[in-house]
Amino acid sequence: MAKEKSAIERFAESKFMRKLQEGSQKLASNEIFSTISGGMGATMGLIMVGAVIQIVCAVGAMFGWDTSSASYQAFYMPYKLTMGLMGFFMCFSMAYNYAKRKKMNQMQSVVTALVCYILVVSPPVSASVVAADGTIGSAFDALNLSSLGTGGMFVAIIVGLCSVAISKFVIDHNWTIKLPDVVPEGIAHSFNAIIPMGVNIIIWYGISLIISAVSGGALTLSSLITLILSVPVNFLTSTPGMFVVIALAQLCWFFGIHGTGVIFTVLMVPYITAYTTNSALAAAGQPLLFFPVFLMSGNGIMGGAGNTMPFSLMGLKSKSKRIQAVSKASFVPGLFGINEPAIFGYPIMYNAILLIPFMLCPMVCSALLLVAWNLHWIAYPQVLIMTTLPVVFQTFLTTLDWRNVIFAILMFPVCWLIWRPFYKIYEKQCIEEEAAAEAAELAAQNK
Repeated sequence: MAKEKSAIERFAESKFMRKLQEGSQKLASNEIFSTISGGMGATMGLIMVGAVIQIVCAVGAMFGWDTSSASYQAFYMPYKLTMGLMGFFMCFSMAYNYAKRKKMNQMQSVVTALVCYILVVSPPVSASVVAADGTIGSAFDALNLSSLGTGGMFVAIIVGLCSVAISKFVIDHNWTIKLPDVVPEGIAHSFNAIIPMGVNIIIWYGISLIISAVSGGALTLSSLITLILSVPVNFLTSTPGMFVVIALAQLCWFFGIHGTGVIFTVLMVPYITAYTTNSALAAAGQPLLFFPVFLMSGNGIMGGAGNTMPFSLMGLKSKSKRIQAVSKASFVPGLFGINEPAIFGYPIMYNAILLIPFMLCPMVCSALLLVAWNLHWIAYPQVLIMTTLPVVFQTFLTTLDWRNVIFAILMFPVCWLIWRPFYKIYEKQCIEEEAAAEAAELAAQNK
């Protein structure tokens, strides 16, 4: 008689979960989604350089380095030109990656996208230097760099992708300048880019001017895009929304899809914006702010997605050969927040028993983070770290506060208690399966 399936197994095989799996797989393999993910990944180097500079400046300020001094400002300048221009670099990366996928000229696509982005987000304005005594110096043209930073990242993604799509449409319809074959290739490419670039500039800048005129200067294309996107983004980045997001990320992992990557691609813009806002406040000596996106850190505070480090530690002395072998392979990577060996090794993927703690653990840790922040027991994050560091060390670097380190350490017994009963159930199941396999193998040998 077949063993009756548990409620969690029936739920995992339900029509809703199958649809969710199919949708997640389509999203992960979507061309636009993949381009956004790859484009964002290309900016990680800039983020890390900015983070190192920020940490040095923050630690220096703790030891009396005057933040208004010329030396401090000079050292801090690279941060302003990396994180402070993130929207500009994001537009570059999006256009380059999408043009590469479309087999178009990457550099021409990048130049077109950047020109349109600057026209939409930060068109040049006339400015002049005013001396301390009120004397007005000579006039010059300037760009508002604040518009080219994290605040313009949503627009950067849209302009970077859509400008390439427009150029692709123009080229596919042969709206280009035809030159004889004897013309050198480099010159021919330059002439071929004229019409696609011109069409893009007319569309982007024209729409921006029309919106500004219709709204009486109250709106621009950039601000309108941000306003429209703020509705769904504000829900996702609200406190309740973040718990939904964390749960969806875990479900993606359960189906073998990189849940953190899927969710982070959607939330990267508000995530980076939150960190850069607190970074600016810290540099100015102002109190830091709470952003619900910080709750994502509860999903990796103790060994990567699902906080699997306690499970791996238990498994090192497991009576199950399978669990012990996977634990030996997954424990050290887990210390650095890399838990793919655990997810795909035990496996947690498609494992109805381990799905519960895998989802519950991040939710509990995020809830405790929220309580600790509301009670001001721990500090808000201010340094954006986009790499795999030892869990406790990473907690300190993102907050520069020892209280957060203590909190992270305290999450270990919490995660241990959540994982323990499900570990015992799964271990018993594995031991029985291994014993049955050994018995079957022995019986086959004795025939």
